[in-house]
Amino acid sequence: MPLRVDYDAIASAYDRRYQHNDFSGIGRAVTSFVDTKRGARVVEVGCGTGRWLRLLRGRGTRVVGMDASFGMLSHAPAPVLQAVAEQLPWPRRSIDRVFCVNAFHHFTDAVSFLGEARRVLRRGGRLMTIGLDPHLGIDRWYIYHYFPSALELDRSRYVATSQIREWMHVVGFTDCVAHQVQHLRVCIDARTALEQGRLERSATSQLGLLTDEEYQQGLERIRRDIERDEARGASLDLTADLHLFATFGSVV
Repeated sequence: MPLRVDYDAIASAYDRRYQHNDFSGIGRAVTSFVDTKRGARVVEVGCGTGRWLRLLRGRGTRVVGMDASFGMLSHAPAPVLQAVAEQLPWPRRSIDRVFCVNAFHHFTDAVSFLGEARRVLRRGGRLMTIGLDPHLGIDRWYIYHYFPSALELDRSRYVATSQIREWMHVVGFTDCVAHQVQHLRVCIDARTALEQGRLERSATSQLGLLTDEEYQQGLERIRRDIERDEARGASLDLTADLHLFATFGSVV
């Protein structure tokens, strides 16, 4: 069972990540995925505060968001409903597009969700899930560097894109493919990151899952490095080089 973040507790601060980072690649992937079928019935599973629902407004589709967290949904635009990914509340072959962004790793039973997506999608329907793949070993992130247990946790909760494709095929999807949709690069002064709240527990699920001891130890490492560099007349930069992938499956 996936590790749990209390999204009701962090809902009010969740959207700060969109103010500080460029997720335009994900935005393009979402709009392209939906716009391939004008007038489609679309469901976002794990919609959170509705970032991508807002993006899809006025694009000629009927979009509904769903999430297990009532706190997150209270910040999302209608129409939304509270439900779990493993029990999609739609009849068989009634939806044209199902997608989730940075949510798949939170589902209690990912294979059951894939089966549910296959059930509700019409012929010609498609599924897309977007997320990290820490199993590839290509990501570099100050969170992983200063809070090393975060990388171990991500490798235990994120499913490799190759495994997602295999599971999609098992439940009946065809044309199961994956490709990179977002290359996220970040470089920020460490003191600025602290001031802006980028290292608060609510800033990212990776920090929210750490024990209090792990979190405080990571902060102390950062503060020590800040003091070390400032003693040399320099500043400490926190950097990230992350890759997010979209995995697709089709219904024939």
